[in-house]
Amino acid sequence: MPRLVVAAAMLYAGGAAAQTPGAAPPAAAPAAAPAPPPSTPPVSTPPASPPQDGVGAWRVDCGGDGRTLDCRAFQQLVTRETNQLVAQAVARLGPDKQPLLALQLPLGISVSEPVVIRVDGGREDKAPLQTCTNTGCFVSLPLKDPLLASMRTGAQLKLSLQDPNKRTVNIDLPLLGFALAFDKATK
Repeated sequence: MPRLVVAAAMLYAGGAAAQTPGAAPPAAAPAAAPAPPPSTPPVSTPPASPPQDGVGAWRVDCGGDGRTLDCRAFQQLVTRETNQLVAQAVARLGPDKQPLLALQLPLGISVSEPVVIRVDGGREDKAPLQTCTNTGCFVSLPLKDPLLASMRTGAQLKLSLQDPNKRTVNIDLPLLGFALAFDKATK
């Protein structure tokens, strides 16, 4: 729990330091790299699993009750310097067999502003924050065909958030291996 607060503080400070009135475009999140699986993931995250060959930054995690198997494609983004979680994305099929995208974002962001989601320089989708807990803030949305298709072929999933002072904070999640991981998780 303290690790995520530190990550959110670092994210907030990084965005705030680069954003002064009349300054250039919004700051990007701190230098980040795909995360190794955490040793004890929060309840809302998939259990840790070793990276699978050929999947790249996105991985597949499956769990089940002995009769059915529930799989998801996921990626975690952490700061290089401290290995702290910045964001996590999970793509899976919902109970109605429709694709869903769930995002875990850092604390310290404006809950009154929607998260702007786009792939590379493409079309923007907006989604409201649904809840925040001591592990972060959460967004879940249907992964409809235009967004899903662009995630399969794009390079970066770009998230734009607002800090409490209404300054934009950007988080880029690499899409390397997304199509392969999503296909494996949903077959």
